[in-house]
Amino acid sequence: MDEIPEITAAVIVLAAGDSTRMGRPKALLDWHGRPLIEHVLATAREGGCARSLVVLGRDAESIMAAADLGDAMVLINPDPAQGQISSTRLGMQNLDFSTDCGVIWPVDCPLVQAADVRALVDSYVKWRTSLMRIFVPTHKGRRGHPMLVDIGFRQPFMELPPGATARKVIDDNHTQVMEVPTDNPGVLADIDTPQEYRAALEGRV
Repeated sequence: MDEIPEITAAVIVLAAGDSTRMGRPKALLDWHGRPLIEHVLATAREGGCARSLVVLGRDAESIMAAADLGDAMVLINPDPAQGQISSTRLGMQNLDFSTDCGVIWPVDCPLVQAADVRALVDSYVKWRTSLMRIFVPTHKGRRGHPMLVDIGFRQPFMELPPGATARKVIDDNHTQVMEVPTDNPGVLADIDTPQEYRAALEGRV
């Protein structure tokens, strides 16, 4: 039986947004007794991410003061108004080639489970010698978060034109995208408003 190759996965937590509709930093929302960003980092580690990067924006000081980010590399996005892709790029730029892949995880997706992350990593390990370079969780045929990207495939994200999103890379390279089904509807959920936050806390997705 062939040995499973060792790989190093890093999570890139995107938390640079202004949380305008929430009215306070989403990274610091209470999630069952701890800041949401701590929950995301812990879940990523449990799912197999050995390294952690956190991309922050204007609320960086308050987030760093109120949350334990552990040994995560903290990156500051100087212009988060450019959109989430600017934070994704910043995170990818700071991955070195000792890391095989990056798990791109918006902090406002709290219902992703460690098993979902593990399924992405395991699929990457299984298919990394093929042409598959992007791995996306799905629930009942719908794509969700987080996505896993092979480090050798980050250039298409760096070359996106202004205003474009990661979806363009996925659409332009659809033959290199693998969907990873999950029974967890939480991969489809994000929280932008107080109402969505309460619903997520109560498990109503």
